[in-house]
Amino acid sequence: MRIKKDIWLVIMSLSVILGCSKMEDPVKPFIEGGEIIYSTKVDSLNGFSGRNRAILQWKLPVNHSMKRAWAFWNNNKDSVALEVMPLNDKWYKAELKELKEGTYLFDVYTEDAESNRSVKTLTSVNVYGEIYESTLLNRGFINAMVNSEGDVIADFSPAESTELGTEIYFIDKNNLPKQLTLKRDETQVSIKNWKQGTEIRYRSKFLPSSSSIDVVEVRDAEVMPVKIDISASYLKNYKQPFIAIQASNRFRDPQDWTVTLSVQNHGGMGGWNSDDNTVLNMESGWGSPNISNGKMYQTVVLPKGDYGIEIELGGNGIGSSTVKILAVSGSLIPDFGMDFQVPEALGVTDLLQTKFRFTNPANGPVTIGFLANMMGDQYWRISKISLFKYF
Repeated sequence: MRIKKDIWLVIMSLSVILGCSKMEDPVKPFIEGGEIIYSTKVDSLNGFSGRNRAILQWKLPVNHSMKRAWAFWNNNKDSVALEVMPLNDKWYKAELKELKEGTYLFDVYTEDAESNRSVKTLTSVNVYGEIYESTLLNRGFINAMVNSEGDVIADFSPAESTELGTEIYFIDKNNLPKQLTLKRDETQVSIKNWKQGTEIRYRSKFLPSSSSIDVVEVRDAEVMPVKIDISASYLKNYKQPFIAIQASNRFRDPQDWTVTLSVQNHGGMGGWNSDDNTVLNMESGWGSPNISNGKMYQTVVLPKGDYGIEIELGGNGIGSSTVKILAVSGSLIPDFGMDFQVPEALGVTDLLQTKFRFTNPANGPVTIGFLANMMGDQYWRISKISLFKYF
């Protein structure tokens, strides 16, 4: 029995030896042609977006093997050899130019002196261009007034998160072009030494993202409408306390204003009210007659140019639906036309809108005032009317 067992062990051993001689070497496929060598892989790859370009930046160890670098995108359909610029001992960068606007997923490889390629490293970059620029708007403009010193005080809306600032361009009193910046955290700017009557323009600049390398400007600079208050030079009895012709009664006639009969519906007087520190006023109802085509106005001679009218509502404001403030050429205010419109007006708006602009086409008289239809219990009150010249 012992001999049979030993014979069996010899047979099994020979089987294992013969079997092993027939098996393929599992390492052989990986070492045919020599050991695979890789170039140094880029580390900490970052992409920076620009206008039709991108910057790629990465880190390599001091003893790296990179001699060249490549970037592939569009599912490896597009590629470019990168012109690598060392930033220091560890950091390198390369620029990709003439890229179309869009989002790119870049695969970056390095190669060593023997053209051995590294393992790829990926990063994405949003490249912007004309489409993005077309969506940009200048900072919201609110108002620009000339103060008593002749400086322009301009107010703007708060900046968007990507805005860097708004450049303002103007001509000074020495006829020299000047530029200043409204910073993104500012909403007001003072423009000193401005030559009155010349244009002031503004244009906002943006940085699309924190990784952007190019600043983008709004395509067109806008003209800033600058205004100067000329009320005191042309209007009379235009703010509180208003002066009345009569010495008594709650409702009276306002001095320096022409008032039609339908407005004088309080014992032959109207247009002025003693309430709320005195106001310009029309009121119907509460025992007084209705007002039809009621008019209150004054005529001034204005040079050719652009102007604006603004009012401030008095206490309790307005309780009437058909009241217009308007400016017309000549010395008379017309009646309402169809649908209570005033087509002859240089400018007109509902009293509740409080402001409008108009152009005087030639030097001459312009009549500024109020036109109202008031049926039943209705009223309106204003505490100030202002005339502005626009440049």
